[in-house]
Amino acid sequence: MRTARGVYLVLTAPRIAHEDLARAAVDRGVPAIQLREKRLEDDALLRLAADLRRVTLGTGTLFIVNDRPDIAVAVGADGVHVGAGDARPAAARAALGPDRIVGVSATTAREAVAARDAGADYVGAGPVFPTATKPDAAPPMGLAGLSRVAAAVRDLPVAAIGGIDRSNAEAVVNAGASLLAVVSAVCAADDPVAALDALLEAARRGRREARPLEDIDAQVNHEGLRFCPRCAAPLAQTDVRGHARPRCPRCGYIVYAPPAPVTCVLVERDGAVLLVRRRYPPQAGMWCIPAGFVEPGESPSECAAREAREETGLDVRITGVFDTWATREDPRTPVVCIAFTGVAVGGCLSPGDDADDAAFFAEHELPRDIAFPTHRSALARYFTERRRNRT
Repeated sequence: MRTARGVYLVLTAPRIAHEDLARAAVDRGVPAIQLREKRLEDDALLRLAADLRRVTLGTGTLFIVNDRPDIAVAVGADGVHVGAGDARPAAARAALGPDRIVGVSATTAREAVAARDAGADYVGAGPVFPTATKPDAAPPMGLAGLSRVAAAVRDLPVAAIGGIDRSNAEAVVNAGASLLAVVSAVCAADDPVAALDALLEAARRGRREARPLEDIDAQVNHEGLRFCPRCAAPLAQTDVRGHARPRCPRCGYIVYAPPAPVTCVLVERDGAVLLVRRRYPPQAGMWCIPAGFVEPGESPSECAAREAREETGLDVRITGVFDTWATREDPRTPVVCIAFTGVAVGGCLSPGDDADDAAFFAEHELPRDIAFPTHRSALARYFTERRRNRT
């Protein structure tokens, strides 16, 4: 699964027989098929899954069952896909064993990292665009959100899902998706096999033109954004009230790309400040103040405390605001950062989430490889003010 690329066909009420569409997918080298039929009774679902296992057995096409580890085990499927409200990844892994595939849904980069840490073999990211297939789906993440997921879990395949069709498939691949998980674009088409052929060609075009993930900031930073985050049509530079901005000629969406809100927290203990070593790009392997993006519905101080807990294992009480700054140091997006001060009130120092190490450093012990100039400057000011306050 880790090397799979192309179309990931999700079978939900196709207009031709499931088995016929599955055979067409196998004949065309589709890397994976998922059976997703939540309305079928167990007996009917088991029979259908067994039929599809026979179609895919011994081919290069993986067979995945949605939400039902028991059905996957019963028919000898290659794996199972679980998501919000489904069986937990750990339970799915326990049912299937270590050698079969467990895919996990994610609506944010943070959920994707959690899925990877829970043992997922791939991440289903979405919805990318609005979709009628799953009315209770989370708000669309757009191409920028997909790029953030792909950048966060570079070691796993990312199967993008939600509103993907032949018109936007190329843009989705270019945003970092390994696989295009499609449902209605094929299953609801008048000619599902012809629709599958069109998607396969669009995915191939995207793979030929896709950039490495090191350049993925061009999908997030509005200055390099090529496709509309709402409908995936190519953007055009237009004059908007005297400013040149990317605008979508199809839906009229204007890309303003305001800076993202970020927080960090300076936690002191016995004259030393808490730092974490970054596990992932940008600046992987370098040290920084515990920091992260503010989640929807979260206050900046709540974000600072949460990031400290997730990255260091410590419970931190926020004591005040130290500074604010705007920067473009993160290649994914410009940010506005609120730096807090705090004290550890519980927990056990243990790196996690985006950090692979965490430690307290006195001023003379600070690492040379601080990830961001703004963090280095904040540390210098913090220790300077601390010395001044002591005198």
